[in-house]
Amino acid sequence: MTIHAERTRQAPARPATSRPRASIARTAHALGLVTGLAGLVLAAVLPFAPVWNDRTTVHWPAAGEPATPTTAFLTPYRPVSFHATVPCAGLRAALAPGAERSTILATTPPGLDRPGLIVAAQRGALQVVLGERQVPLPPPSAARCDLVIDADAHQTTMVLGDRPPIRLPGVAAPEIFVLDTDLPPEQAAGLQVTARAFAWFDTSPTDLKSSLVHAALILLACSLVLLVAASPPTRVPAPRVRPGLLLADLGLAGVLACWAVIGPVADDDGWAALIARNGDDMTNYYRWFDASELFTLVHQVVRQVSELSLQPVVLRLPSVAAGLLTWLVVSRGIVHPLCRSRRPLGLHLLTAVFFLACWLPFNLGVRPEAFVALGYAATFAALLKATRPDSTAPFGWLGLAALAAGSTIAVTPSGVVVLCTVALFAPKVVRTVAGSPRAPWWAIAARAAMLLGVGSVGLVALFADSTAGAVFRATEIRDELGPSLGWYEEIQRYEGLLGTTTFGAAGKRLAVLLTVVAMLLLAAGILRRTHRAAGLPGAGLLLGALTAGFAAMWLTPTKWSHHFGALAGLSAPVLAVAVVLLARAGGLAGARRAVRVLGPAGLGLVALAAGLSFVGPNAWPTHSDYGVPWSDSPVRPGGLPLDNPVLWLLAGAAAGGVVALRPLVVRSRARTRHPAGNPGWTAMPASALTLAALTSVAVLLGGFLAAPSAMAASYSVGGDNWDRLTNGPRCGLEDHVELLPLAAGGTLHPVAAPAARPVLDGFVAGGGLPGRPMPAEPRRGPRALPHSATPHVWGSLRGGPVTTGSLATEWFALPALAPEQLLSLWLAGRPEQGNTVSVEFGQSHGPGSTVRPLGTVAIRDPAPAQLPYDDPRHGRDEDWRDFRPWRNLTVQRGAVPEGADRVRVLAEDRSTDPQGWLAVSAPVVRDIVPLARFLRARSPVLVDQMIGFVFPCVDDYPVVEGTARAPRVVLSPAEGPMASAFHADDGGVFAGVRASARLLEVPSRLAGAPGHTWGHVYVPQYRYETDAYDVRRQRVRIGGADGQGAYPFTE
Repeated sequence: MTIHAERTRQAPARPATSRPRASIARTAHALGLVTGLAGLVLAAVLPFAPVWNDRTTVHWPAAGEPATPTTAFLTPYRPVSFHATVPCAGLRAALAPGAERSTILATTPPGLDRPGLIVAAQRGALQVVLGERQVPLPPPSAARCDLVIDADAHQTTMVLGDRPPIRLPGVAAPEIFVLDTDLPPEQAAGLQVTARAFAWFDTSPTDLKSSLVHAALILLACSLVLLVAASPPTRVPAPRVRPGLLLADLGLAGVLACWAVIGPVADDDGWAALIARNGDDMTNYYRWFDASELFTLVHQVVRQVSELSLQPVVLRLPSVAAGLLTWLVVSRGIVHPLCRSRRPLGLHLLTAVFFLACWLPFNLGVRPEAFVALGYAATFAALLKATRPDSTAPFGWLGLAALAAGSTIAVTPSGVVVLCTVALFAPKVVRTVAGSPRAPWWAIAARAAMLLGVGSVGLVALFADSTAGAVFRATEIRDELGPSLGWYEEIQRYEGLLGTTTFGAAGKRLAVLLTVVAMLLLAAGILRRTHRAAGLPGAGLLLGALTAGFAAMWLTPTKWSHHFGALAGLSAPVLAVAVVLLARAGGLAGARRAVRVLGPAGLGLVALAAGLSFVGPNAWPTHSDYGVPWSDSPVRPGGLPLDNPVLWLLAGAAAGGVVALRPLVVRSRARTRHPAGNPGWTAMPASALTLAALTSVAVLLGGFLAAPSAMAASYSVGGDNWDRLTNGPRCGLEDHVELLPLAAGGTLHPVAAPAARPVLDGFVAGGGLPGRPMPAEPRRGPRALPHSATPHVWGSLRGGPVTTGSLATEWFALPALAPEQLLSLWLAGRPEQGNTVSVEFGQSHGPGSTVRPLGTVAIRDPAPAQLPYDDPRHGRDEDWRDFRPWRNLTVQRGAVPEGADRVRVLAEDRSTDPQGWLAVSAPVVRDIVPLARFLRARSPVLVDQMIGFVFPCVDDYPVVEGTARAPRVVLSPAEGPMASAFHADDGGVFAGVRASARLLEVPSRLAGAPGHTWGHVYVPQYRYETDAYDVRRQRVRIGGADGQGAYPFTE
């Protein structure tokens, strides 16, 4: 009674103590509302905040220099404003009676079909062509005859002397690739061109914008802290340390670290790495007019790392860190909470297998998909934790989800997948934010505002160094130039995945196809409500989030298979949860009928997926598959047909049989009752799924671990990275490429030799050659003039390939070869299958003496190491090998007999098929020059985007704020210089190179790997001086929505 009385007396005091608490809560929510809304508003105004805009103007000729024809690679090709003055003296000289046709001023090279400006004089008449329009001009007056041309993006105005202006509305400024004139310097005095380049993307934040960014980030952090404080986590006992799980984590970390060393180069690693390390602006460098990248968060991270080192292993560290974090989120934050297994180690190992199978093929390097996968998984895990009924800190977890989602959107277009996850959880999120039914509206509003404020981190990341105007123009350029594909073209992504190129590698196929099968099995279990009986009530959310992710991929503007890497964060959990569902469903008494259907059907789907996956090659981009087995065939280790679905059916059935018989054996020994379910049925697809994923991981790791040994004498990605780690920095592929320029005096000359007349039976000296002449090579010197290595060449293609015959050339004087020299000849046609070519060496005893033969060396193409796909049913195409191009074949110094001072060519043409002919040159002496030494003397160097990642020491970048310097060397992949950088229709930044120069190839080889075509080294032979103009830059302050107008793609 006393206690009751005391409670009764104390009861009225509660409202008094609750008033301060309510006041504090109201103040805290008001602070949260203001903080969240303020952060959101600041993030929203960032795209329109003022920035500094650096504008570039080109002036030709350079100050104090004559008007010399020069290259001028503007980016983009049309300037925003153009002014040209043609002096009267130049016009009169060009229009003088008897003067030949001459170009007074041109902005495009002759023969280039681009809308440039040409001012020419012919037969005393002035001709002006602007774009696709010929502009008629009256004859110049005697008093004033200078021609002034002004143009912008909307119109062009021409004034000839004192004549009335000629206005051309809708005719934009001309494209500029060169600034050319035929006028001699004395007549060209006063000829001037001024062109101001578009500068949408050359911006840097003002102090005001930087302050806004910092304030937005501070408010974002405050919102996150307030969200955590709104529902502080309760103290829970520390989780029990499980050594087995930690060892599994360490093992997986070791695999990721190993993969960082031996793993392949991704499709666009070179492009992405160069974007990150080229200047301060995150622009495309190669194409799209050097347009700004819209999603630069990962590029900013890679840039910070690139300041430490440009070595590939170092640049891969962010993706390795993303992999480790994703694994922790997947294992601790998704799979274990969903499955709640009593055997966590087994579940952990199972998840690790699936994680590696989904992660390794896609998410290594500097592409952004690894970071999208991290954000995708983190968003799902945080939302799962926040919306659980027993969540102790729901608002803090919602804040983390908003932070992860906002950051992921700023990574790449495929980051849109996180929005689908947020939409899927939206009803639960609304209930969580609302809290109890009696929660005041201002508390709900404050929570929502803070979540939006935290999620606005995506806007801050997108527009911290960009503007609304730049994003709009970049999107406009991409839509115009492409590729910018619609949702209805998503099938192209799967066509690439199921093709036999690097986009359809076996590991990539298996990660996607197994995930699709697991989604179907999971969906079947959910439709039958088996997932609840199996203790997996959250499986529906996981399946929905991944299904929405696949659907969201339809919205991305490009359709490459490597984008599937963005889904790895939920693909691995879906695979693990599907196997757990199958395993538990097999033990359910109420699911007997379901599992008898699900087991065989699931096994069939897994077998088809595995067979279809392993029929793809183990092929990887650029030089990654050097020494990697099965790069041109289905994956068949030791002859085991992994591409045959029957093998997987048998493996799954065997596993199911073992599981089904095990209870019978145990019961007979222990005399226990038979379990209620049918575990053998579901063990079939579950074991096949696990075994297929484990096999894929083993194939990937085993193949790339074997590559360094297979290419020990030459180059492999893994071997080169290991050398960097053990022996210090290296220059990648550059260290292993040797150039073979013609040696000084390397052209050999014939000498008379009694009783050794040349034999030309069916061969023609200087004739019988294919349509393409023998390749010209750059002559030593600054101008890179073209020349032939030798004038002596013979061919049997006279009258078609049916001609046969024999060739024995005259003897050529052979000097003693230096240690870094070799002998080579040019060859076209097939020197095998009935035909032979050899080099015979001899020794003379003075001029006019008889030559004593010393031996011959057969000339044959080395066995190619890079082969087309070997179809398991049809094999390779019959004529897959093309012998028609000219090839440079070599004879090593050690193969030359001692004392040899004479050499000649012997050939036999005994075949009549379309490639059964021969064309061969005389031998020449070549120097062996390391590529690194060759490049040191030449700058700038343009590295193709496909191979830029494996050339870390080439760091002179010729693209700067609206102009591109003319490269002196071009390094291209084996396919040749076909990248979009050289194509004007793609907005290629270096389209002017092909227009104003002839690319001369320097013969090269990959040392120690004669069957590999590593790529090509080209030296452009320009028809003009290069970059002979002045560049002036001006900084102006503009609003984020302001700036220069749209680019005039058409007139």
